[in-house]
Amino acid sequence: MIKIMGVDFSGAGSDNAVGNTWLAEGTLNLNVLTIKSCCPISRVCLTNKLAGLSAPVVAAMDFPFSVPVEFARFWRGDDVVNTGWGMPDLWASAAEMKWDKFESLRRKLRLDEFKGEPKRDCDPPESYSPLHYAPPNMVPMTFRGMQMLHRLWSHSTINPVLVPPLPKPSRLGAEHRTKLLEVMPGATLRSFGLPFTEYKDTPGKRGQRKEMRRHILDELPQRANPLAVILPGDVYASCLNCDDALDSVVAAITAALWSIDWKRFVTPPEQGQPNYNRVLLEGWLYIPRRRCPECGRIL
Repeated sequence: MIKIMGVDFSGAGSDNAVGNTWLAEGTLNLNVLTIKSCCPISRVCLTNKLAGLSAPVVAAMDFPFSVPVEFARFWRGDDVVNTGWGMPDLWASAAEMKWDKFESLRRKLRLDEFKGEPKRDCDPPESYSPLHYAPPNMVPMTFRGMQMLHRLWSHSTINPVLVPPLPKPSRLGAEHRTKLLEVMPGATLRSFGLPFTEYKDTPGKRGQRKEMRRHILDELPQRANPLAVILPGDVYASCLNCDDALDSVVAAITAALWSIDWKRFVTPPEQGQPNYNRVLLEGWLYIPRRRCPECGRIL
C-alpha cells in the first residue's frame, strides 16, 4: 500500500495562512485509489506533513518546480546549464531571497528578447509560463513553491525526498522515499477527454461552474482506467463546491496513475540524450497521455 497526496498549491498570503492551498490524501492498494480526505492547508503545515512522512508516498503538486533556463541565466548571471546546475541549486537561491527581490528580477526580464514569456521544455501549449503575471499570477506560486522544495530537499525529513527527473534522492538511507511530482490538473483532465478550463469559477462567483464539476467527478472513475477511484461523499461535495478541491483530487489521481502506469506519461530525456541537463534545471511536468476510449491503446 502506498500513501497518495495531491496538492493544489497557492502562492498567496503568508506561509501560515490557510487559504487556497488544498490537500487530498488517500491510499493506493494495487489499482484502487481511495481518497480519504480533502481540505485546505497552510504551506507551513503542508511542509511539515511532507517532512514527517515515514511510509512510501507519491505526492503530486500543482505548481512549477523551477523556472525556464532563460530566466535562470538572467537570475544567476552565468551559463547555468553547462555548469552543472540543477533544480536544488535554484531552490537554494530562492530560499535566500525575499519575495520583493524575486518579483523585481521578473519585472526586469526583457520579454521582447524571448518573443514573449519564456517557457520550460516541459510546459504544454495550454499552460502558462512559471513567470506569467496576471491573470493568473504564477510568479508567487513558483517562488513560494521553490522555497518549500528547498526546505524539503535540504532540511531534515524522515523519508529521503526524490523529485523526478532528478536521478538521486535528497540523501541516502531510510527504508522509504517521498516522491514529489509536478503535475497540472487541467492537463490531466484534458488527457482524460474531460473539460480542462471550463470547470473553474470566476472570482467572486463560487459555485458558478458546479454542474461542470459534477460532470467531471462522475466521469473521472472510468476515465482514469486502469485506476479505480473511490471518492467518499464529503470529498465529492468539497470538489463539487470548490474547484481548488477538485484540482487537489485530480492531482492525487495523477500521482496514483503514475505509480501504477508510469509508461503512460510523457517522460523526460534520459542521461546522454539532448536537453537532459536542461530538464535537470527546469524540472518536468508529468502529464498522462490519452488512452483510446474504444480500444484502450495509449495515443
